[in-house]
Amino acid sequence: MTLLNHIITVHLCPQASTEMNEKLPQCLEQLQTEKNRLIALFLRLADLPAGNPRRTAAVRYWQRSVVRLLDVLRGYDDISRAHKAIATHYEEATQLMLEIMTSLEQHFRDDLSPELLLPQTYARVARSLLLPRLLKADKGMSLVGIEAPFRRLVLEPAWNFMERPEESITFGELFFLRDLITKLLIFTHPAHAGSGDPVRDIHHLLVSLNFNAAGYFVYCVEAVRREMYRYESLRERMKVLAWCTRELKRRQPDSRLRVLRPGGFHIRDQLLVWLQEERIFIRQLMAPARETAEAASWSTRLTVPQAALMARVYLEEGLVKTASLQQVFTSLADMLHLRKADAGAEDSFRVKYQHPSLSTVTACKQWIARVLVRLNDYETQLRTGADN
Repeated sequence: MTLLNHIITVHLCPQASTEMNEKLPQCLEQLQTEKNRLIALFLRLADLPAGNPRRTAAVRYWQRSVVRLLDVLRGYDDISRAHKAIATHYEEATQLMLEIMTSLEQHFRDDLSPELLLPQTYARVARSLLLPRLLKADKGMSLVGIEAPFRRLVLEPAWNFMERPEESITFGELFFLRDLITKLLIFTHPAHAGSGDPVRDIHHLLVSLNFNAAGYFVYCVEAVRREMYRYESLRERMKVLAWCTRELKRRQPDSRLRVLRPGGFHIRDQLLVWLQEERIFIRQLMAPARETAEAASWSTRLTVPQAALMARVYLEEGLVKTASLQQVFTSLADMLHLRKADAGAEDSFRVKYQHPSLSTVTACKQWIARVLVRLNDYETQLRTGADN
């Protein structure tokens, strides 16, 4: 790498190039020879197991060196645009350095430093290779029924990379985008399409890859809320949250350290925290509702059989109208504190309703008689007051 650095920074610099124009082809031949030597060295280094400290350290040294030299060549090219012959030599030198960078990625992708920014010349090549696969993934998602807003959300980071060449991204972000597009092409391939729910499969993919974009988090939250608000019951909403929590916990993150936005929390952890906070909030809403219902409900000395019998009498006399016996039971359970411990047992209530015992009928007649005596007393008092 020392010789490579010397050729580019000393012999190919703009000042030397204008003075020694006839020696530029010889410099490029030396550069070609050094490139071939390095690639042969890479092949020998690849025999070491992945994760070997010596292997990783060497790869990252070459990665940093090649990135720096590509940036140097790009600066030379900007300076020498007026000299077409010299600019052509810089293009050839840049191509040789790109081949070294490609070889490093091909053999040592997991050893490369993910935090290092891509040189712009390498990013330009990466865009040209990614574009046709990106278009194919977008079309494939459309064919399996993925709606346009969700497609835009999933592919937005890749489109930003394509459409904003002035913005730099890291090697790790580039690898993430490539992995994402590759997986999407697999999921939308005719051999895979139709084997399940494509939307659910893509959500599972995004969670496993740690697609921690803020827009995706908001999209998931809004989707869960839309599903929750289909139900008026707080209990049903809790069931939706519980189902989502179970589904997320079943999706284990990829063992490799992948991330769309470096430094951010894992999208799975973000969603689990939000789901837990939402469940706590709904529990707080349910607790006052239960307390208010208990405080406002009536207290009665009626037993379950007596309440069932009187409900039947009121229904048969047309004093109460309802659609089903279950509604009667639910209303009584909410309004009255029935004396028996099995007041919440709907089956017991239904049996007592349909088959009242003689003792229950007698007990109800006795307290109805007392109610009748009370009404007669009220009537007597009112008539006496009217006569006076």
